[in-house]
Amino acid sequence: MNENKKNEVILIGLPNSGKSTLINTLTNKKNSIIGSEPNTTRDKISTVVEINNKQITLSDLPGFDENPDNFNKAFQDNFQHLLEDAGRVLFVIDVNSKNFTGLDKINNLLQINNVEDKVTTVFNKCENFNDYDLDKRMFKYIYGREIYISGFHKIGTDELLDDLIKYSGVKKSGDLNSKNAISIIGKPNSGKSTLFNAFLEKERSIVSDIPGTTRDSIIEEVIFDDKVFNILDTAGVPRKKQKDQIDRYASDLSIKTLNHSLISFIVVDSTQGINFEDMRLINESIENFCTPILVLNKWDLLNEEDKLNINSNLKTQLKKFSWLNVIRISALTTKGLNKFSKTLNEVNSQLNNRIDTSDLNLYFRELWVAKPPHPFRGKRAKLKYVTQYDISPPSFSFNLSSRIPKNYYSFIENKLREEFGFKNVSLKIKYKT
Repeated sequence: MNENKKNEVILIGLPNSGKSTLINTLTNKKNSIIGSEPNTTRDKISTVVEINNKQITLSDLPGFDENPDNFNKAFQDNFQHLLEDAGRVLFVIDVNSKNFTGLDKINNLLQINNVEDKVTTVFNKCENFNDYDLDKRMFKYIYGREIYISGFHKIGTDELLDDLIKYSGVKKSGDLNSKNAISIIGKPNSGKSTLFNAFLEKERSIVSDIPGTTRDSIIEEVIFDDKVFNILDTAGVPRKKQKDQIDRYASDLSIKTLNHSLISFIVVDSTQGINFEDMRLINESIENFCTPILVLNKWDLLNEEDKLNINSNLKTQLKKFSWLNVIRISALTTKGLNKFSKTLNEVNSQLNNRIDTSDLNLYFRELWVAKPPHPFRGKRAKLKYVTQYDISPPSFSFNLSSRIPKNYYSFIENKLREEFGFKNVSLKIKYKT
């Protein structure tokens, strides 16, 4: 077992046992989608919690359904591998549950896979419960250690965290969530999950023709040219506003992943063309200082005339974002996937490029004299100095005597790209007056 797996704690239980609520409580943020209907969670959702300089990966699994639908069955078939790989297993049980048939099935699954030694039984929803009142039929589900909690009311969760630190976790080695994260985002059925699975070379995400199959943000490690990235498969962002509350929340979570990602793969179904929603996702990425890469999927389904039309339209549609990388692929056949390594290598080099302060000031002072900004509200701004204060994304601060016209912002950004090699990445530029 490698170190990345030693720190993973998976939560298993019946639907509505409170696993997702518990995950959100332990991490102090909404990582898992919560709903009253069974199977709200459809896939493994992983997030990192840091405690006492240790990192623990908490993974919420879909509720174990006795009569699984196609979504749940596809995931249950992979339970064995998940149990084997995990460093710790939390068997989460609603203390008030009377579904002993379902609990027995999970219990048998744990025993068959010989993971009893790494199981902690967590009795949940114990806000009005005393441990001595435990139904005797529950005793068979206790594996050496049991903990009584209320995930919703945050009762007993500190004891649970202490238990996790004792039996799992690895020393902190860096941020697992941001600097090397890639989000796969796009409209429903654009092929995001198929692309995700193609990168992993296995069926990790559930794929179907039903819109909204993926609801959760699923994270896995992928290696491109010996560099490790955390890659996230997200829920489809619909063209129209979702009426379903859970799907709407899933869509919102997809957008929020951009704030924690360095790069985004914006996947477009080439047979449908690029529309307003795709352009919105490009804008969302840039506004979050996340570098978008446009992925035209299902390219193999187009005839030559359609390809020419899309390429021609791209020049107009991406006029404002002419610096974007565009990759044409077929995720299903994996044709074109070899392009990602080269593109990511180039993008990563640009993201980590740092320009000397003296070079920046020399260039922009000369430019300011040659092509000064027009006066803004009667004042012509002077450039005091400029500096690059961070990388990934490249971040710059322009210190000015007064404000400048809006069009000069674009002018500065374009010059940074042309002169200093930031040809295909999002830039973070601050203006101080």
